[in-house]
Amino acid sequence: MDNVNRNILIIDDNLTVCLMLKSWLVKKGFGAETATDVSEAKRKLKEQPFDLVLCDIRIPDADDGFCFLTWAKDYDSDILVIMMTGYADVESAVESMKSGASDYISKPIAPEQLFKKIDEAFVLHDNMLKHRRSSNDFIRFPGKEYSQLYGELDLTAENDMHRLIVGDRGTGKLSAVKYIYEKGIHLSKPLVIFDTEKFADSAFSRHLQSGAVEDESPLMRKFHEAMGGLLYIRQLSFLNISQQNELLNILTKQKKDGTFTQVIMSTDMGKQKLQERLIPKLYHLIEKSCIILPSLRGREETIISMAGHFLRFANSTLDKQIDAIDPVIRKQLVDYDWPGNIQELKNCIIKAALLTEGSCIPASIAPELFGGGTKGTARALQLNPIQGLRKENYEKEKIMEALELAKGNKTMAASILNIDRKTLYNKIKLYNVLTTTHNS
Repeated sequence: MDNVNRNILIIDDNLTVCLMLKSWLVKKGFGAETATDVSEAKRKLKEQPFDLVLCDIRIPDADDGFCFLTWAKDYDSDILVIMMTGYADVESAVESMKSGASDYISKPIAPEQLFKKIDEAFVLHDNMLKHRRSSNDFIRFPGKEYSQLYGELDLTAENDMHRLIVGDRGTGKLSAVKYIYEKGIHLSKPLVIFDTEKFADSAFSRHLQSGAVEDESPLMRKFHEAMGGLLYIRQLSFLNISQQNELLNILTKQKKDGTFTQVIMSTDMGKQKLQERLIPKLYHLIEKSCIILPSLRGREETIISMAGHFLRFANSTLDKQIDAIDPVIRKQLVDYDWPGNIQELKNCIIKAALLTEGSCIPASIAPELFGGGTKGTARALQLNPIQGLRKENYEKEKIMEALELAKGNKTMAASILNIDRKTLYNKIKLYNVLTTTHNS
């Protein structure tokens, strides 16, 4: 098992035990950090991504390890926790597995036993992820149009169909792609994203214009990476003529064998404008098989359902207990036009939760959320497209904007950006983004 990218947090009030375990883990190639109390452990979990926690069942500044276990699983449901226990606490450790612990290990700990427990926990977790056939990222919201949409997505997944997804900004194009992938393709096969905007002004495009030739285009590299899985081409309209011809060959000349790669394309452009951007053969091939994602505007039932879902997520992530929304806010949620659709609504509820101190989102924060409160009033909630930036700055700006909206909470910022926490931490490090720790 490759341990290089596995990070483990050790929690024990005995510093000698912490350092001993850290030494063993580092020698095995793991990344390892230590904490001697709960407050330090929580701070470190918020500051960086850990794959597994080794936690003593008796922690001085908590009732017991159960309290920290509950908090950790609420904060990051994917994190693995192995409880460390003395002989007298074995019964409690077994009980902790019912509360979400992956396993337990008795003290004194032998290195071989520790590594065996860790390997077993990771193998079990990886297998569970591979067999997780439904995505929490694409929630089944109410409404006739959404019901029809799920039918189209299911059909696409079951039949390995190439499809074009058309939807306004923020309607959930990436979430729909993940749904198709998780439902239709064996999860051992790759999901590869080709973000055309990043290559629109790339050296490759300039080489094409000047007549230069490269061994393989960015699109074909991504296609070969996705072999046997799913290739998602984001913002189809940005493909240049050469790439459109490559795509046409991919869509028409593949055999339905073990190397067959499903292709899903997306655009937020209307059909008429898209037709102007694409070569005729490609446009006529895909335009009849497009999936339309509905916008939120005027869909009261869907808006309220989504608001409730995002509020539950915000409660879990921010450790809050908000169970109601003031009628004034509810009405403005329904009346607002939502140009940023699902993503904007999600950001709105996150901001509302951050501004709420009690158990109900109050009417008093309406100006913060809706400006003057009139229908269609422009607000700075959604992550607006950033025009004119070089691609190396684009992601950094998006990350900084998400962190500002989430008030430094990295888990929330990752959700806003539709990426996992570990990817966000890596990108923060890559771009040297200054962050502040969120204490809630």
